Amino acid sequence: MKKLKVSFFQKGDKNRDGLIAIYGRISLGGTLCSFSTGRYLSPERWIKTDYLRKPSRIENENSLSTYIYSFSDSIEKKYSEYLKENKENNLTASDLKKLCFDVKIETKITIIDLLNEHNNYFKQRVIKGERSEGSLEKYVRMLDVVKEFIKVKYKKDNYNYEDIDRKFIYSLDEYLRYKRIHNGKKGLANNTSVKYIRNISSMLNHFVVMGVIKDNPFKMYSEKLIEVDAVYLTQDELKKIEDKVFENRRLDVIKDIFLFCCYTSYAPCDSMKLNKNNLVRDNDSDWWIKTKRQKTHVKSDVLILPQLKKIIEKYQDDYECIKGERLIPNRSNAKMNLYLKEIADLCGINKNLTWYVARHTFATTIALANNVPLEVVSAIMGHKRITQTQHYAKIQDVTVKHQLKILSNKFE
Repeated sequence: MKKLKVSFFQKGDKNRDGLIAIYGRISLGGTLCSFSTGRYLSPERWIKTDYLRKPSRIENENSLSTYIYSFSDSIEKKYSEYLKENKENNLTASDLKKLCFDVKIETKITIIDLLNEHNNYFKQRVIKGERSEGSLEKYVRMLDVVKEFIKVKYKKDNYNYEDIDRKFIYSLDEYLRYKRIHNGKKGLANNTSVKYIRNISSMLNHFVVMGVIKDNPFKMYSEKLIEVDAVYLTQDELKKIEDKVFENRRLDVIKDIFLFCCYTSYAPCDSMKLNKNNLVRDNDSDWWIKTKRQKTHVKSDVLILPQLKKIIEKYQDDYECIKGERLIPNRSNAKMNLYLKEIADLCGINKNLTWYVARHTFATTIALANNVPLEVVSAIMGHKRITQTQHYAKIQDVTVKHQLKILSNKFE
């Protein structure tokens, strides 16, 4: 009987992520041929893991190793079947490859493997500054949610992607709405549940585009978001925060970052990356902040209002900002939201204060209430479509009254 051996090696140049293609080699009775596995790994990790025979838990190497070496099992199985059915063994390595790959080698793709691979890809985009850390944190959370659901519902660590059907998807929806524990409470609100499943669907769409999977079963999910009134600060509430003096730096810095966002419409991830190079003076000697939103890469330029100038000047010589040449100090979203709740309590504001409230406050209280046209607000906020701005922009009673008074004077 001709001896069969299946081995793996790397070939080719590094791609833009520093990874090299992994190939398989079939050796049968002195004949050789190779095939592509369609997978990549850095040459350092390839050597470190002994050609993925001793994978670690990083960079999804366990699932990659399982995938790669499933080729060996499939080829050996096909060879055994051939020997049982054929008395004469004239098979070459190329013949065996054709036999195996014409009848496609079956490898089970799991949803956890796909979501893991998506997050590894997304991590590279974050490193290159193409996407935000906050978005990566969101996708990591989605992976944890799916793992948790599969463990609770099916008592397994993984689930075959091809077995995902309507029952799986709506069981996940039910789990999120009524059973998942979050912040000490059982069950998530409708909009949170819908956004979770839409995020998972978005992660899987990446593999449809890449040709790894043919279809995304999550597109059958039809639950809708319930429109809720956006939380924003009124002029009086905004002034309460501006006038409040905090003796400790912890709250004082958070207050200034929040106000900076209120007067620019920027998210903290955009605000805290600004430096002196983003400050530009125009022909009228007015100063601007010129930048692009990290999330959409759309231009978002803001005139420096007196309130902004005050904050920028305050941190001009601050030790945190000089070191990184920032306009304002850097804080995580988690700390921002935690300390903003404390600020709301100390200022007597009965609203769930988060950094996201700052964007709503800019659109509603800072801009529209002062008769800035919606199209201008949309441009400042870095939106691609004006419908996005309408989500943020809520017309206040004082604005309605002002416009109706103008109408009343015309009739008089």
